[in-house]
Formats: sequence, structure tokens, C-alpha cells
Amino acid sequence: MNYDNTNLYQVITEEAIMGILVFEESSSQCVYTNRLAQEILELSPDTPMETIKLESLSPSSDRAGFRSFTRELLSLEGLVRDVLIQKADSSPAVIDLGLRKLVLSGKTHYLLMFQDVTIQKKLQREITLKQQEIHNAYQELLVQNKQLKELDLAKDRFIALTTHELRTPLSAIFATSEVLKNKFYDTEEQRDEFIETVYEQATLLLELVNDILDFAKIQAGKMDFFVSLTDLRSVLDLQVSNFEQMAAKKKIKLIYHCPDGEVFCYFDNIRLGEVIANVVNNAIKFTPEGGTVTVSVDVSDPARVRLTVADTGHGIAAENIPKVFNEFETVGNIKTHQKGTGLGMPISKRIMEHMGGSITLESQLKKGTQFFIDIPAKKVLPETEYKERPAQVDDLLSTV
Repeated sequence: MNYDNTNLYQVITEEAIMGILVFEESSSQCVYTNRLAQEILELSPDTPMETIKLESLSPSSDRAGFRSFTRELLSLEGLVRDVLIQKADSSPAVIDLGLRKLVLSGKTHYLLMFQDVTIQKKLQREITLKQQEIHNAYQELLVQNKQLKELDLAKDRFIALTTHELRTPLSAIFATSEVLKNKFYDTEEQRDEFIETVYEQATLLLELVNDILDFAKIQAGKMDFFVSLTDLRSVLDLQVSNFEQMAAKKKIKLIYHCPDGEVFCYFDNIRLGEVIANVVNNAIKFTPEGGTVTVSVDVSDPARVRLTVADTGHGIAAENIPKVFNEFETVGNIKTHQKGTGLGMPISKRIMEHMGGSITLESQLKKGTQFFIDIPAKKVLPETEYKERPAQVDDLLSTV
């Protein structure tokens, strides 16, 4: 069978599944374009060939990850992937481009064969983004799962600690009460000692329960705060005096420095009293006999008042410092744990944050610890958060 080669080649190029363009080198004018090339570049079938220039394919701006079509690119014969070109409507397209240099009728020409991969690249990018999102979500789930496991372990540890701590004063109260009930004492002095023991252990038990109740209220967002401009000395003087006997009993020197006159800042007097009591109590508790606990006030910063409680105790190891303010964290073994739930510092941190302040610490082993309680001297909370405490508020009986 004989074919008309000219017609055959014309049919082949027109029906090719690649766009085909041929440009004359010297003039940069297009001398041939097939149907698919016209569709990809959105050229009208009646567009004059002489109006299609090589330069018209160069995009107006570059895009990361793609190689823009330029005249210099024509020196690279072969296949070039991810080339950015410009269509007739000035919109970009991404193509895989095959380049050949031909000599026709004594003139050099450039043969461009290309496939439009714009949609594929867009889908590939979206798939990559989705894969990254899935990966990120998976990593987040792993972190959350780890946190849940740690929280579950912390919960078990907290329950064990709380049970241990509550049982100690309860056992002492029960045993001492039994002695008093059966009058297993010889003198009134012994009886008074047993009564004192019951009182001390009951006080400890109340402190433990109050810690648990306070923490539950903070977690549930039900702890009331009444933040107002108040003289810090009215709270601090009282708290320091409350611990003088405890310090003297342990033969610890309690030093107190505060500027003369009133020291006004914004806080809830009851809540700040709890924070100061927690910090000073810990300082005395963890300072050995003969040591020093210093409470001082710094008003040099107009934005805040800094209350520092420094001790000469054993200090805290660097790896344990982050645990001090973490809920349910207990430094050391339960059997050697100091009296308390370990919630005092986490509660104090939450209280200070609710009042617009903060509590931080610095510590060195065998040198001691410094707690810094920063109290705002200016309003930093929404105006609705500032209010006076009602005349009668029974915190102990408030709903948890």
C-alpha cells in the first residue's frame, strides 16, 4: 500500500499526544504548531504563526520548584521536566519538555515537544501536603498518647501519694484518740501531749484536704478571684509573723525586708496569702537547722512588685526544677516524701497566673533555693477581672 508521506506526517503530528511547536532560530517565529499545542497554550486556531514568538512562552515570574522557559533552555537537547511556560492568556502552565535542534531548508529550527503536567503537579502537591498533614497529625497523636500515658501514671502516683499522706495523720489521730478514750495515760501532762498531737495531726489533715479541694476548684475553673489594688504589707506582714514560731522551733533565722510605707499592687489578698504561705512553709521545711530563710520585697520595677523567698536549704537538682510546678509530680520516693500532697506549688502557679502574675524559682544543690513571686503593679487583666471581695465569702464551704 502506498501512502502520501506528506499527508501521513501531517496526520501523525496533528493527532500526536504531545504538543508540538517548531520555531525558526534567527527570527524566533513559530513555523508550525499542532492541535494539542494550540489547546495547551490556549491559542486560537486562526492565530497567525508570525505572532507566536519564543519569548512569548517565557513566564512573567518564577515559581519555586520549577524551571522557567527561557531562550537559554534551548541549548539543552533532550528531556527537561517541570518547565514553567506562559499561555496565551498569560497564565502559567507546567510542562515536561523535549527539545531538538533541526536544520530545515538550510535554516536552524527548534523542535519543542511537550506534555501539560500542571494538573498532575497540583495533585502531587496536594497529596504531599495531605501526607504531611497526616504525618503531623500522627506525630501529634503519638505525643498526646505519651502524655495520656504519663498522665495516667501521674494519676496513679498521685492517688498513692494522697492515700499515703491522708492515712498518716488519720492513723495518728485514731491511735491518740484511742489512748485518750481509754485513759491510757498517767499524768495530765501526758494527756495534754496527746491532745496536742491530735490537734497537730488534724491541722495537717485539713491542710491536705484543702490542697486537694483547691486543686479541684482550679482544674474545674470554679475558684473565685477578687483582684484589686491592695497594700502588699497587709498580707505579707501577717504571713511572715505566722511562720516565726515554726522557724524558731527549727532554729532557723527568718529575715524579713520590706520597704517602708505602703506597697500597692494588684492581687487577691486571700489567694496571695495562700501562695506566700506555701512558699515560706516549703522554705522552712526544706532548710536544715541553723539555716536562714529571707523574705524580701523589691519595688524597683514600676510594672511589678517582686517578692523573693530565699533559703539556705539543700536546693533542687536541675533535672527536678521543671517538676516543681507540675501537677502530680513528686520528687523522690513516696516513702521518703515530705508531708503534703505536692500540690502546693502547682496551685500557687495557677493562682499567680490567674492574678496576672507569675512564680518562678532558681536553685543550686547544697546552696539553697530562691522563689520569685511577681505581682502586677499595673492592670494587666481584662477590666472585668478586677473586683472587690464581698464582705462574707466562705471559701471552705464554696462548691467544688
